[in-house]
Amino acid sequence: MIDDNDGFESKKISSDDVRSILEARGTYLADLIKRKRDSLKEVPSGSLHISKCRNKAQYYHYFIEKTGEAGKTYIPESRKNFIYRLAQKDYDGKVLREAEKENRLIQNVLTYYRGQTADTVFERLSDSRQKIVMPLEKSQEEFVREWSTVSYEGKGFAADAAELITDRGEQVRSKSELIIANLLNQEKIPYRYEYPVSLQGLGIVYPDFTVLNVRTREEILWEHQGMMDDPEYAGKAIRKVQAYIMNGYLPGKNLILTPETRSIPLSVRVVRTLIREFCI
Repeated sequence: MIDDNDGFESKKISSDDVRSILEARGTYLADLIKRKRDSLKEVPSGSLHISKCRNKAQYYHYFIEKTGEAGKTYIPESRKNFIYRLAQKDYDGKVLREAEKENRLIQNVLTYYRGQTADTVFERLSDSRQKIVMPLEKSQEEFVREWSTVSYEGKGFAADAAELITDRGEQVRSKSELIIANLLNQEKIPYRYEYPVSLQGLGIVYPDFTVLNVRTREEILWEHQGMMDDPEYAGKAIRKVQAYIMNGYLPGKNLILTPETRSIPLSVRVVRTLIREFCI
């Protein structure tokens, strides 16, 4: 079988992702169309024309006479409110036309995305054909299984380390890490604990969690910073975050940070919010 990936690895955007984006844009456009239609209900007739004379703008009102003929009158600057209303009318009309055009296009595309897409071709093949062709990508179940069973060597624990065991049966270093691990597990989010990552300028580091967003198939690093009121610890944590950033791991994108101090402990609500925002 031939892999037609051509050596390029592009970011996975599913048809569901596209549909969600288009639906959100369609909702925005529908509201915009309503607002602009309302704004155009009570406006002056005609349109505004602007010409330049000696680098100074001159304003004219173009309109249709009762006889059906085109009319044109000069608008003095003293009638600024009238000028503004005509200009706004012209602008709103153009926005309305473009919004209606874009919304029609989006609705047509959404109609297509409710049907068959390239992503679903493999699912519609017979079992016999599925066995002898290479799909565009591995199934979600297979991808997660392979990702979750990667073998690696973590940092290890000292003999006298506290026994803090997660729901998955693995040992972690703090009660806060225990909370994070168990909440990830509750949401059925695959993760690796202290999976080694090589950072240029710092070497091998062991982020507390490497999390897999199953929907996007992206890896997200999660660092819990448990003693940020300790100056020495905080300094090391900041240097580590700077190294992450310089290696392409950006907070709020593919790096989650949960700092805490003795007086400000880790919030379960914050952890749940971060999980919903970045990991699902």
